[in-house]
Amino acid sequence: MKKRILFLSLIFLISLASASCKKISKESENKEVILTSFTVLADIIDNLAKDEFIVRSLTKPGVEVHGYKPTPSDLVKASNAFVFVDNGFGFELWAEKFVSNLKVKRITVAEDLDPIFVTEDFYKGKPNPHAWISPKRGILYVDILVESLSELRPSKREIFEENGRIYKDKLSKIDEEFSLFINNLDEDRRYLVSCEGAFSYLTSDYGMKEVYLWPVNAESQITPRRMARTISIVKNKNIPTVFCESTVSDESQMVVVRETGAKFGGDLFVDSLSVDGGPASTYIKMLEHNLHLIKKGLY
Repeated sequence: MKKRILFLSLIFLISLASASCKKISKESENKEVILTSFTVLADIIDNLAKDEFIVRSLTKPGVEVHGYKPTPSDLVKASNAFVFVDNGFGFELWAEKFVSNLKVKRITVAEDLDPIFVTEDFYKGKPNPHAWISPKRGILYVDILVESLSELRPSKREIFEENGRIYKDKLSKIDEEFSLFINNLDEDRRYLVSCEGAFSYLTSDYGMKEVYLWPVNAESQITPRRMARTISIVKNKNIPTVFCESTVSDESQMVVVRETGAKFGGDLFVDSLSVDGGPASTYIKMLEHNLHLIKKGLY
């Protein structure tokens, strides 16, 4: 008798779970899909929109976005979306052609941002795309995306604005903590050395100096001149720590380490979040991870 009761109870629970899954599935079917070009944008929008939309990233965690080549399956995925959100400033070199094959609205965040320009090589005079790396600019991303979501769903503006306020409070806390650290750091120690020149907004916003091996990952060609320049600066300025990025090889930066005696401070996340459970699985965690490594390396 007890076994029969347990069996019937199990069947009942399975039925409830099945009904719940069907309900969730049906609700999801009624939601429109926002597709973003990379994981950072997807995470920000997900925090602002909450349950209003289904938010997906075209590129997966850990992918280098600059030179990404969309696949036929990406076009299929995108065909279900009604909005495509990209960063702009030349970050997604493939986006223009990709979107031309779709019937979707497009939101480009950089259209409402002031750029910092690359100063050398092939990308000289073009905008540096990595504005989100600075918490101060991250706050601007939130404002831009809140306004964009509100235009899509005017009746939900108050919800998006409230979500944005909560999210900006988190970014402001990160900004304040890093500002305090930099303001108490000797000026001759405020150097950030990386593989890619992806930290121009961060260094500009916090009164630091940026040194890198190549300007943009899309043309990540290390030259003897760049290597010699970086080694010279690290030696002459007695820079204690150098870094690289999670989506590229740190082999070239290790040459700098060997030639200068500087420490390798680890990989910073730039173009992509980490997988779930990783050190940078959300935008907030990415900023916290990066700034923690930088503070540890420069202290």
